[in-house]
Amino acid sequence: MLKKIVCLFVPLCIAATVLAQKPKGHNMRFKLDNYTEKSVTLGFHYGEKQYVKDTTALGSDGYFTFDADTLLPCGVYLLVLKPENIFIQFLLPEDDQDFSMQADTKKAVETMKVKGSDENAMFYEYLSYLNKQRTVADTLRAQIARSTPADSVKLAETLSGIDKSVKQYQADFLKKSPNSLAAKIVRSAMEPELPSFEGTDEEKRVKQYYWYRNHYFDNLDVSDRCLLRSPVLHSKIDQYVNKVIPQHPDSINLAIDGLLRKMKSSPELYKYYLIHFLNFYAKSKIVGMDAVYVHVAQDYYCKGDANWTKKEDLDKICDNAVRLAPILIGKTAPNITVLNKDNQPHTLWDVDADYTVLYFWAPDCSHCKKAAPFMVEFAEKFKDRGVKVFAVCTAVGEEGPTCWKSIEEKGFSDFLFLNYYDPYLKSRYKQVYDVSSTPQIFILNRNHEILMKRIGAEQLSQVMEEVIKFQEDKKNKGK
Repeated sequence: MLKKIVCLFVPLCIAATVLAQKPKGHNMRFKLDNYTEKSVTLGFHYGEKQYVKDTTALGSDGYFTFDADTLLPCGVYLLVLKPENIFIQFLLPEDDQDFSMQADTKKAVETMKVKGSDENAMFYEYLSYLNKQRTVADTLRAQIARSTPADSVKLAETLSGIDKSVKQYQADFLKKSPNSLAAKIVRSAMEPELPSFEGTDEEKRVKQYYWYRNHYFDNLDVSDRCLLRSPVLHSKIDQYVNKVIPQHPDSINLAIDGLLRKMKSSPELYKYYLIHFLNFYAKSKIVGMDAVYVHVAQDYYCKGDANWTKKEDLDKICDNAVRLAPILIGKTAPNITVLNKDNQPHTLWDVDADYTVLYFWAPDCSHCKKAAPFMVEFAEKFKDRGVKVFAVCTAVGEEGPTCWKSIEEKGFSDFLFLNYYDPYLKSRYKQVYDVSSTPQIFILNRNHEILMKRIGAEQLSQVMEEVIKFQEDKKNKGK
């Protein structure tokens, strides 16, 4: 008899286990005072933007309810209120998505009541405290601005005391539930505190910078997928890559590599930021940042790390990177052989000059027409300073001879310019230098290394002055 009972009990245990493992889904109920609209929208943060998830109507119980038998991805969500599209933020942890919230929409933070969610109760308690302290601090700052020196000292001390109280409150808040989503959001918005350093003012600044750069992410886990749906992660990463890190492609590439390594364990984060970095630097208007695009394309996309990318798109990305790689700043400019008016060949590398300005232009190009006076002025200004202009007219086929008429019209005299063309594209300069539009300008040094590129003719003189000064300073430091 005992054996039969045991046999009957085992299936029941299995059934109970299956039921226990079934996802609870989400059930979020919101009661909004001072809100007359009959519907609200559920949105969420995602990277640098916000997106709409769902919309629901007011129920007969007076609540706006969002529910389904699946859990939503964790993060910071938004209850978007019509018609102004203002929103109330709330937290959605990984496995606790059954709760209700009630507030007066005119003062949501101060009146928020939460049931069933310790995370949101903690979060709004924190926000309420900060709001009160911010009001007091703002009042003190206003008083300091119009007070006497003696009074301002006392007021500043009071303000400092508030700052200390807030920091202590934050520390206590983080201790209560350090692994909660609320704690992660609060912690990630906090800046690491700089230690004191010895030395001169300049030495201190340098030490502080390197310490700050090395400890920038102390309070933020960039591999936490919940933070992808929050307002803090992207702004922190954007500031780190575009402000904290020196704006040189090599430094940026190292920073991106470090971030992507940390994100590798979180596929959604990794995918988002790999796409973000590729697109961001593909669109960058800053000279030289195409080197970052090439790095991301060749070291990640073209090596199979972006397996979500369609083959035709991947081929375009990799082909584009292959075209750009040889003409990045710092690379030796590819040599090309073109023809003069008498159809005699001349090569780029044969130019004997401290600096060569490689200039691609077209006779029928309106931008080239506007650029021509600037180019003539530039050539006259720098002809005795070791600078030569290697001008390649891009007219092809039967249009090739029009180059020479246009050269005369634009004032590109042989005294100022080295004038060439390649009517049958034997040098393949359009592919080699990625000349998809004109005009295009490259500045090369005596060793034919690319110092600058993709600059407008109107800025060329100023840029050339800066290039010469930089190179001279570099040479003097070497001596």
